[in-house]
Amino acid sequence: MILRLALKDILHDWLLSTCLVLAIASIISPLLILFGLKFGTIQTMRGRLIEDPKNREIRPMTTKSYTKEWFEHLRESYPEISFIVPMTRQISTSITALNGQKEVREELSLLASSAGDPLLLENGVAIPERGSCVLTASAAQSLQVSVGDELTFTARRIIRNQSESGKFTVKVSGVLEARASTLKTAFVHLDVVEAVEDYKDGRAVPAYGWEGELPAAYPVYEGAAVLIPAPLSKVEEVALTNNTGFTQVKMLSADNAGEILGFEPRPEWSAYHLTVKQRAITEDSIKAVRNKLRGKEAVVIPWIEPLTISLTSSSHAEPVTLKLHTVSEEINEVISSHPTTTLGTKNDQHHNILIPFDSPLHEGSAILSLRVGERQVSMPVSLIKGGETVGLAYTKSSLAGKLNLLRQRSVKYDEKTGSLLLSRGGYAGFRLYAATIDDVAPLQKKLEGEGISIHTEQERIEEVRRLDQYMGRIFWLIASVGVIGGISALTASLYASVERKKKELNVLRLLGLLKREIVLFPVFQGLFLSGGALILAGSIFMIVAWLIDYLFRAHMRATESLCTLSLSHFLLLIAGVFLLSILSAALAALQATRLDPAEALRDE
Repeated sequence: MILRLALKDILHDWLLSTCLVLAIASIISPLLILFGLKFGTIQTMRGRLIEDPKNREIRPMTTKSYTKEWFEHLRESYPEISFIVPMTRQISTSITALNGQKEVREELSLLASSAGDPLLLENGVAIPERGSCVLTASAAQSLQVSVGDELTFTARRIIRNQSESGKFTVKVSGVLEARASTLKTAFVHLDVVEAVEDYKDGRAVPAYGWEGELPAAYPVYEGAAVLIPAPLSKVEEVALTNNTGFTQVKMLSADNAGEILGFEPRPEWSAYHLTVKQRAITEDSIKAVRNKLRGKEAVVIPWIEPLTISLTSSSHAEPVTLKLHTVSEEINEVISSHPTTTLGTKNDQHHNILIPFDSPLHEGSAILSLRVGERQVSMPVSLIKGGETVGLAYTKSSLAGKLNLLRQRSVKYDEKTGSLLLSRGGYAGFRLYAATIDDVAPLQKKLEGEGISIHTEQERIEEVRRLDQYMGRIFWLIASVGVIGGISALTASLYASVERKKKELNVLRLLGLLKREIVLFPVFQGLFLSGGALILAGSIFMIVAWLIDYLFRAHMRATESLCTLSLSHFLLLIAGVFLLSILSAALAALQATRLDPAEALRDE
């Protein structure tokens, strides 16, 4: 009944009610538009920052050598990184692309891509597989190609004053939007970029049939052992460190010699250990020592810190771990207990490993696995039984030295040539993307802490943040004035409405209505009036927001809006206005109901 009375009273005084609705709406509408502009503008700018992966990109400013282990370290240690891929030297990434159907050529730059590349995925393009590429819009336009067309890539080099070229065919699997990059670039698999750089450096690339020099692994050692029938004089000892690369000579006892070499030399022979302080030595240093000992019947054995190898074979699947030592071709002259001559001659290409007699492995083919830190290599070897020392294995110094190179750089086994080759030592740069724009600043600090000079879009990101803060302060300053004015106007309007109906309310009390029911009368009226004002203010906001977006449609994308509010904003506004209406009307009604109901009859 009270609800019906309140509604009928509003309709009866429709002119006054309309004025109250317009007054409340005139306060709410500007606040909605102001907040909608603030929210819409900032969200649009922040959305563009987030949606455009270029703003999350971190680019190195200088060229350094980054190892594969360094990239693994970054992926495991920095959760802020969403994507990182190595880059080769910029000078080696240029290639010539040919569209054979239209005889159009264009110079392009190659960029490596891999799974999770945000620049491609967030622009709606799939990651290129081997044999395919993704072109930027400018590159595709210059070559006059589209998705599905084939291109011929040509890499050129000059070797011994002769120009050479290597060609391969790729399929265009995608074309990036113009906003992704303005450069003429082709995104390909990392292996393709590495192959082009290797070719331009003069190395062979068997995968594409490009001829050149194979990056053969070379032996390195930590020292050398000298076994000689007669002891050396002090002058001769010093001579071994003169222009040989060695820095120290130490005479060994029989026990020390057995521990270092892995076998005991003849007791009548003298043993010396040559070492260096820091860098490893190569075959040149071994040859220099042999030349100085020429004519003394000395045996020079290149020495390495024993390598822990793992051997598996078809006859014994469980890996057997052994300590690998080096032996030389002349070892049979100083030791007779090991059949070392079966390891082969210096020019023998077979990778023979001498293992103990009591080893569970059988003679024949096996797989040798070696891991040094993050680097590892596996290769086929031939096992020969003949060792007498448990837990030790022996191989020629040339093979042991090449395996020892794994302590310095990556080595891989090439099945076609049956030899150990050098893997890529490092990369000149990287493409790195932060997970969010908020992760850019922390990543920048961490990388700069490692001594890497980088470039980011942090300044642009900070500009949006500062703009958000400044607009927020301005909004709340204006909004606070409007809210205070709105509260005052709404309270005064509802209070005056109740005061004007004071007699009617008291008459209703005389008719038997309770005090709480009388209080509900203006409360319901306040809700009706404020509800109407909210509908009107919301309609005005929607019209103005549409008009603003229409005027600036040329500068916005389809999903963007410069003036918008979320559903939570509207729900918060409705709750606030209704709560304010209830409080204002209830206070006015309580003030009116304090009078004696008889006053209403006295006035009549």
